[in-house]
Amino acid sequence: MSQMLLENVTAGNVLVAVGVCLAGSSILNAWRKPRYPSSLPRVGRDDKSILSGLKGFMHVGGWLQDGYEKYNKADKAFVLPGVLGTQAEVIVPMSQMQWLVEQPDNVLSTSAAHYDALNGDYSFLTPRLLEHPYHEHVVHRNLARNLNALIPALDDEVRRCMDDAFGTDTENWTSVNVWDTLLAIVPRITNRMMVGELLCRNNEYLDNMVGFTNDVVRNMILFNFIPRPLRPVFGPVLALANYYHYSKTAKHTLPLVKQRMVDLERKDAGDPAYDDWEAPNDYITWHIRQATADGLAEELDPVRVTMRLVPLNFAAIHTTVMTAHGTLLDLISADPARGYLDGIREEAARVLADEGGVWNKNALAKMYRADSAVRESMRVSNFAKILVQRKVVAREGVANPSEGWHVPYGGTISLPLHGNGHDGENFEHPEEYDAFRNSRGREEFEARGVAERDPDEGLKLKRQSLVTTGNTHISFGHGRHACPGRFFVAHELKMILAYLVLNYDVKPLPERPATKWIGLNTIPATDARIEVKRRTNAFTASS
Repeated sequence: MSQMLLENVTAGNVLVAVGVCLAGSSILNAWRKPRYPSSLPRVGRDDKSILSGLKGFMHVGGWLQDGYEKYNKADKAFVLPGVLGTQAEVIVPMSQMQWLVEQPDNVLSTSAAHYDALNGDYSFLTPRLLEHPYHEHVVHRNLARNLNALIPALDDEVRRCMDDAFGTDTENWTSVNVWDTLLAIVPRITNRMMVGELLCRNNEYLDNMVGFTNDVVRNMILFNFIPRPLRPVFGPVLALANYYHYSKTAKHTLPLVKQRMVDLERKDAGDPAYDDWEAPNDYITWHIRQATADGLAEELDPVRVTMRLVPLNFAAIHTTVMTAHGTLLDLISADPARGYLDGIREEAARVLADEGGVWNKNALAKMYRADSAVRESMRVSNFAKILVQRKVVAREGVANPSEGWHVPYGGTISLPLHGNGHDGENFEHPEEYDAFRNSRGREEFEARGVAERDPDEGLKLKRQSLVTTGNTHISFGHGRHACPGRFFVAHELKMILAYLVLNYDVKPLPERPATKWIGLNTIPATDARIEVKRRTNAFTASS
């Protein structure tokens, strides 16, 4: 019987079977797609074949911009078609942002949108991690109130890893790959907060966390080419690398988590041996304490804690490296006559001198120029064209009060990040990188006497900070689901920038290495290199 079956397996039969699967996939995809109301205008065209889907993948950014100019700027929503494996989305104007972000989670869901975008069925070990992102709750409840206490440790790690990455040669210029260098810096600093001093310098742990992050990004691209009915077949295969890299990290994190649980339990029980022991101020401690307070037994499973570190690292590594990469290239390729690097150097030296040579919350808050440089890069060199995605999870759908349209269950609604950030009505010379665009007004305000400062003006200027989201700054999201780690990221990036300009000279780039787009997401110039040399008068007061 098996021999007869094998004899019937010919190349022609296989091709026919594949064709039937693809055709069936197209029919199922069309049937499963949410049907948006005909009253909503459309841009571009839906892909009817793989070839048209590939063409659409290259042109969807232009379609989005056309829709922004024609509809969003007239306070109207429009439908952006799905290309390849992506789903069509409703793009609402910025005037409807508050309506979007204020909808209850059981109507419009952030986590459900993230689950779909990140292929939560396969890429994150278990669907539970993204379906119920408890790690975000832990960060919300613990990071901000512990951030000031973390700064000395972060400062220590910044200095150590940047010396390792850029070297200490004061005689010769050193050429470094910006992307690779940041991948050696950011994960170390981030994991100083997540897992503590010893493990954050373990190369096997770090390499595999970065490997997991790369797996997720790769899968986000490849899943677009896999028909949905075939994903249960190919998804687990693609996710094998994710499991491999996680297992390599768990080799280090699982013993650490188990020991921490024992230590905390004995400390809480009043064990005399723990009288002088203090719990490390890191995510692992926060998670155990928070899950205990919340009475969540499943979140106290040591394996679950190690798994929670994975999406946290993905979010922190991926977006922070891309933001730092864009900021450095924008600054270094800007006209040296504009004095951006010198201006940040002067600011950092002055602020540190005022604070006794050490970073703290107050000192970092005074880094207006560095703050502005990062925010401006997130605007000009943003890593996506749409953001603040919400998936309709209410079975009855959701109605829009401004225009009267209705989006059914399963639909997605988003905001136009790129169009809004490059709008000449929002920004003067919107295509120009002006590093101090958001700091000049703040510095002028602070330079006035107290009696000359208008409190309302001061409040308005504070809204131009990196961590303050609003109508013209949604790179961190907006509303109650804005990125909870943005305060940490702001501190981290300002400390990296300050250490770089205080301790290194950097050769200007004649032009910025080009950023490419694939679909609605950017591909950074990962081959870009810069030349650095240690300054002979390096700033050492914080040592």
